[in-house]
Amino acid sequence: MCVTNALAIQSDLLGELLFSGSGAGGAATALAVIGDLADIAKAHPGFQYRAVLGRPALALTPYKKTCIATHAGDYFIRLSVHDRAGVFAMVAKHMADHDISLESIVQRSFVEGQIGGTKTIILVTHETTETNIQQALAGIAKDSHLVARSQFIRIERMT
Repeated sequence: MCVTNALAIQSDLLGELLFSGSGAGGAATALAVIGDLADIAKAHPGFQYRAVLGRPALALTPYKKTCIATHAGDYFIRLSVHDRAGVFAMVAKHMADHDISLESIVQRSFVEGQIGGTKTIILVTHETTETNIQQALAGIAKDSHLVARSQFIRIERMT
């Protein structure tokens, strides 16, 4: 039996989006959960077995925390700005000043044809550091063109 999982998202900027892909299905998922519960139930002191995480519990080591400022990756940035001449040039200058290369740019007005209102700028960056992003956004905020606080999300590539 072919099972498909789907996720629908409604966005004011992008409209309605639908993501779909193959799923395991009810029986396969239930069997995996029961297997994990059985592995956990078998655990008792001194007994080494292949745990849920693929290795004995005693072989697990604490993770090492890293500083997010040094995280390198791609970023999604959303800016709400005044619709004025030169605003995008200022945004681009701050990105360049902090060695941030842009993969894609979308600029959209909240109300079509309205001049002097507000505009949303969506940026997707190439790989850079969190520090670079935060410094660029701080510089953009100081220039007083923002209508609302800037937002950014780390993009994790799974390939």
